[in-house]
Amino acid sequence: MTSRPTRKKSFRVARERVTIRAPEKFMARRDDYRRGIFTFFQDVTSWLQRGAHVRLDFKPIKQMHPCGTLMFLAKLDIWCHMHPGKLSATYPEDEVVEQLFQHFGILEALGLPARLQVTHDHVKFWFFFSGNKVEPGGYRDLTTAVRSSIQHPEPILFGDCLNEAVTNAVSHAYEFENDRLPPPAMRKWWMLSQFKDDKLFVAIYDHGVSIPESLRRKPEWVDYVTLRRFKDARLIKVAANSFRTSTRLKHRGKGLPEMLEFSTNLLQGGLSILSNDGGWTYRAVDRVESTVSFAKPLPGTLLLWELAFRPGVQP
Repeated sequence: MTSRPTRKKSFRVARERVTIRAPEKFMARRDDYRRGIFTFFQDVTSWLQRGAHVRLDFKPIKQMHPCGTLMFLAKLDIWCHMHPGKLSATYPEDEVVEQLFQHFGILEALGLPARLQVTHDHVKFWFFFSGNKVEPGGYRDLTTAVRSSIQHPEPILFGDCLNEAVTNAVSHAYEFENDRLPPPAMRKWWMLSQFKDDKLFVAIYDHGVSIPESLRRKPEWVDYVTLRRFKDARLIKVAANSFRTSTRLKHRGKGLPEMLEFSTNLLQGGLSILSNDGGWTYRAVDRVESTVSFAKPLPGTLLLWELAFRPGVQP
């Protein structure tokens, strides 16, 4: 039988209002900043799960990098779905950050009226997409606008690569269960894009089981992975190169290898993949691949893709 003190404690938590202070920088590509945003995400999630009303203090935020911004948009989407009415927030003190939050609908989602014009160049060229199915129509304007402008021998393949990357998130990122996955309705993909200053930047995120965990649980990969005891960063590299190596093992469809193959024909830009404890990057300018290991694991997988436009061409 549940004790009376436990019921009282649960009632107190449900009535509790907690303010959680955001970090100054939202960035997932560097361990020092990654720790700050991931701790923020964990704290918010923990208090919401306990039934508290959480007030997000955005005043300290000074910089929102695309990688951190996209992860926050995904987290906010999940929080609002799972804990409706339990979140509120302060306005950011930095005007550019406030414009960004207004542009992406963050303020509206948290009940804060818009009060600025979105005019800053660091904000107005960004576009946000999300979904739980492969819906090329949702981002068709992006592919149509840029595919003939990309500095690449076969720019039309850009749309195919983008569709395959989204297919990965829909069909493969959530194929295994673990206790960190969001509820089925929120097993989605989230995307940011920007075309500005002769460059296109695309970020795609899923909150799935991560590439390393996915590989370790696939029957066709188990022996290969176990024998080599690869770290997460090395597994990401192998998955991205699976069309170009002797393994020929399938991972999450064709998305990662096709994006890398496309990137090897770029003169500038490149591709980065962050998942769990690992990160892998291909730089087109010098055709160099590099890996990195992080102290703080990233839930799911984050793709960061940068492409240059042909000289003198704007989409």
